Amino acid sequence: MRSQAKPLTDESYWTTLWDGQQHKVRHLRWAYVANRQLAKLFQNALAGFKKPTLIELGCADSLWLPYLARNYDSDCYGVDFSELGCQLAQRNLALAGAEGTIICEDLFNFAKTHRSTYDFVYSMGLIEHFSTPQAILEEMYNLLKPEGTMLTITPNLRGMYTPIARVASPKLLATHKVILPTELAAALRAAGFQVTEYGYTGGPLKLSVVDYSPWRAVIGKWGHEVLCKCVNLTDIIVGNLFAALRVPNQQLTSPYVYAICRKPKTK
Repeated sequence: MRSQAKPLTDESYWTTLWDGQQHKVRHLRWAYVANRQLAKLFQNALAGFKKPTLIELGCADSLWLPYLARNYDSDCYGVDFSELGCQLAQRNLALAGAEGTIICEDLFNFAKTHRSTYDFVYSMGLIEHFSTPQAILEEMYNLLKPEGTMLTITPNLRGMYTPIARVASPKLLATHKVILPTELAAALRAAGFQVTEYGYTGGPLKLSVVDYSPWRAVIGKWGHEVLCKCVNLTDIIVGNLFAALRVPNQQLTSPYVYAICRKPKTK
């Protein structure tokens, strides 16, 4: 039976979020341990594919779609229901000199006409925005070709990030469903996937996984800019120090939960 999708956010939430990114040109920075580890996950997930057709679900303002388009011989697509977010995703592709197709459409409507279309499906912060993530996982399953691969990444809002989020952005917890690695793996298996690996990722520290934008109203624009720069600098310095000390990925301080899985071959 198809699970009922119950979103924890609406379009106005995302329009407000992406409006704050319109005048910022962002790019992947390899000084962050998290980005290096995520790139490794993509490498593992795409191993064995030649010229894969891939899609990012919830691609608004995506930095990883240009990366995949430039570093893998792939046919890249992205889908998102936020018009502004899609414009930013298209801008990022153009700035990187990468080719890709951005589709502005509701995921559930899009999935109805794109069954078994993609070799690789991924999301980087999507399923946790639904009270029933199973509904999204079922659509991901349907989008994949048999023997296709999926990478799912969600923020880790347990451990040290829970109290930080309560102070920095209480709404963040209200719009995110906390998902543990074991819960993610179980949900994927229930949707029909074969799970190959799962756990925590992103390195030993990434304070910027929490949204600090609500503090702009408290400390002003420039105060908020200073706060974000301090957070980012801490991520780079302390994150790399902990990585050098071989602090493992774990629930207390790692920023993301992930899983790599495959769609079984049709019998």
